[in-house]
Amino acid sequence: MADVAKGFTACACGRATAGDNGAHVAGVAAVLGHCYPLWNGFRGGKGVATSFGQCLYTFPASAALDLALAIGIARIPGLRRPGLVSTGVASGIWLLASLVWWRRRLPNSWGPPATRALPLANAATALIIASRFAQALRRGHADDLEVHR
Repeated sequence: MADVAKGFTACACGRATAGDNGAHVAGVAAVLGHCYPLWNGFRGGKGVATSFGQCLYTFPASAALDLALAIGIARIPGLRRPGLVSTGVASGIWLLASLVWWRRRLPNSWGPPATRALPLANAATALIIASRFAQALRRGHADDLEVHR
């Protein structure tokens, strides 16, 4: 829960100091800092919960769907690497939804208006998270592919 709050709070502070685009930049920065913390030799977490905090603040119209999709897919019986699969699918849908919201100028609840910054920030965050999962795959650490919520 603290990681979700970290992403949400970073976006709120970014928006308060630098406007709507600041919220997006701060959200990506929070995920990047969680995944690659300087003080820990750039070895951090997966960034999934922190990115959900970012989603909750910058794209609340998609947050419930994102969470439900990730949890639902992770619970499919017999699915190999459910954390990897559920995160990948949810991230892909999150990115596609942000493109639709931006192109159609759909309302975004309490979040910043859906501008070009929304899908760009979501793509950057998805790439950061994908890089952490790719590192775990290269190292052969199956346990690192699970998402602990």
